[in-house]
Amino acid sequence: MKQRHFSFRLAFLLALFTFSLAACDQQEPEPKPSELYEEARRLEGRKRYSEALDLYNCGVAADTLNGFSAEALEALCRKGRVEYLTGCYDEAFRTWKSIETHAEKGKPGDSLRVAAGLDTAQMYAELGRYDKAALITASIGSADAWQRYQTALYHFKSGKIDEASQLYQKLSASSDPAVRMVALSGLLDCSLAAPATAPDTPKHYAAKIAAVSAKVMRMNASSIVKIRTLRIAAKSLLQLESQQRNASYLLFRALAIAQEKGLSRLVPILQYEANAVIVRKPDTYRNVIAYFGSKNMQYAKAAALCKLGACKELTPAERITALHSALTTCQYYGIPATATGYLKMVRDAARQLDDLLIASGRFVELFDVSGQEDALEIRSRMQAAISEFRLPAGHEALQNEIISVTTDISGLLQRKIDMNEQGEGFRYAALIDKSITEKQGRLIGFIAETSKIDRQVASNLQPEPLTLNTLRNSLQPDEALVRFFTGDSGLTVIMVSNREMQIETSPVTADELRSLFQALLRRTRSIETGNDSRLLSDQGRIWLTDSLLKTMSVKLASYRHLIFVSDQPQPFHLLGRGELLGRGRGVTYLISPNEAAISKPFSGGQDEVAGIEFFNANREGDAQIYKFFHPTDRVILSWKPLSDREIRWLKTAFEKAPAANRSAAGFLKLFGGSEDTEKGLAWFWLGAYGLD
Repeated sequence: MKQRHFSFRLAFLLALFTFSLAACDQQEPEPKPSELYEEARRLEGRKRYSEALDLYNCGVAADTLNGFSAEALEALCRKGRVEYLTGCYDEAFRTWKSIETHAEKGKPGDSLRVAAGLDTAQMYAELGRYDKAALITASIGSADAWQRYQTALYHFKSGKIDEASQLYQKLSASSDPAVRMVALSGLLDCSLAAPATAPDTPKHYAAKIAAVSAKVMRMNASSIVKIRTLRIAAKSLLQLESQQRNASYLLFRALAIAQEKGLSRLVPILQYEANAVIVRKPDTYRNVIAYFGSKNMQYAKAAALCKLGACKELTPAERITALHSALTTCQYYGIPATATGYLKMVRDAARQLDDLLIASGRFVELFDVSGQEDALEIRSRMQAAISEFRLPAGHEALQNEIISVTTDISGLLQRKIDMNEQGEGFRYAALIDKSITEKQGRLIGFIAETSKIDRQVASNLQPEPLTLNTLRNSLQPDEALVRFFTGDSGLTVIMVSNREMQIETSPVTADELRSLFQALLRRTRSIETGNDSRLLSDQGRIWLTDSLLKTMSVKLASYRHLIFVSDQPQPFHLLGRGELLGRGRGVTYLISPNEAAISKPFSGGQDEVAGIEFFNANREGDAQIYKFFHPTDRVILSWKPLSDREIRWLKTAFEKAPAANRSAAGFLKLFGGSEDTEKGLAWFWLGAYGLD
């Protein structure tokens, strides 16, 4: 009964406000902004955030017709809080800008403004915009020591190591042992990242941290502050091999505090962290994995699974199961690009998994698992570059909705990770999950709308893992795909077509492969004609061909289109026995075979219009995302820097190419068969990226 009365009251207030604005000639009394604010706060208290935002917006709109009052600014601060809680990033940034613009006209209470500023700074940080976060925290008046520490941390993460170091040095003189300890940890970080910015050595700061740790554990402070301080210090010490035991000790002390105080969410996190340094007991990992799974803590669960998969006492099959489960756990949400530590951890786990599968001879499974790895990477890169996403003219509203909701999801995912790493905010865990789910639902709806405009772009926005069978079915009869897996023990090369499959292994490591191709390219640049004779007799090139491809090079010669897949593209078209593999056939480069199954085929029609973009081959991730967002454009990789003149010349040549050769691979195929010396030389160091 109360709920029905409450809903009626809300509907009445909104209807009355709308009617009063629309019917200016009527003399009906308008609801006062204060009434709307009061109702909004009531809704906020009941976690009906969307309705609360509607009322805050209505109240502020009415309250600011003749300027900003103190009450309106207070309402803006409260509105910003709701936008922070629900992950409405663009709206929160606009709200903060309005607060800052109008604060002098009716400044809200300092505590409200500080809270709004800290929320906004955190949201910028969650999106990886640490410079903006630092500007806000630095601008807040009467900032306490922990806020200054946060500013220093944002400076450090934005790459302004010198500014971070200066702040850490000031804080290291604090009388508060906890502040002193985290400041010393920050200085240790600075001394490792940029030694010239710190007055002393990492070893010096490690000793200082050890000296102050006893005072931290004895100090009269909250358990949360003590635990946070010990974890920050341990994370810094872990960067030094000589400090592993000290880091482990601090984490076990933090665990003891959490257990004594009954901090149920922190205990399993600290059990995992303490176990991961030296002890590394598989049973401890298994216990926390079960807990993390029950609490929807996917990232913590994935981290523990990665550590479990690294335990040498497990059998290879058990390690494979754990590492594969880690990848599967990450699939639902993906990993935001801002979570660099998690991305590195999962990449390392993926390499371990690949090596184990190769050693076990499970090559089909290797291909399928690599599809999961690739899908995770693509999603992270796409989220990071979403601001570059474009739809055709006339669809800007939909385009901006996709950018906005993708940004919100990315920020909230980072918040889930930060919650575990900082040991705070667990009471908002359910709200974060709910907001992510709602926004993912909206994104699915927007992608469905996009498919009516361009099915290819819509498909690219939802990268899915690719299986070997799906890939083989997607390849044309004259196409072969060659996937290179670089591991600690060497290289594995898998050739796949819709009629055959071949596997070769080589002791060549990733670093050796890169070095050998760089040497080949240096020799190639000394060639003054586009003739192949010098390259064909190049002993280094022949050795590379025989070491990597072995008998596979003979089979590849029978295909008209070759697709080379490697996480670091190399000029594989220069390999081959008897002739260069790239001669007389189309050659395409990809980072992931997933791209082969979803690419838009080139029609070769006279009216097909396409742009062309050039990327240095070491920017393969940028090339990949550009192709995802602009599937009709042609993308060219270059293994040497291109001058502006060379780019203009290549673009002119592309515009003059016959319509049938305006795919990226078709365009470069023309160069390969040209008698023009400049075109012949260019063919050596250019490669087509993506299937057109």
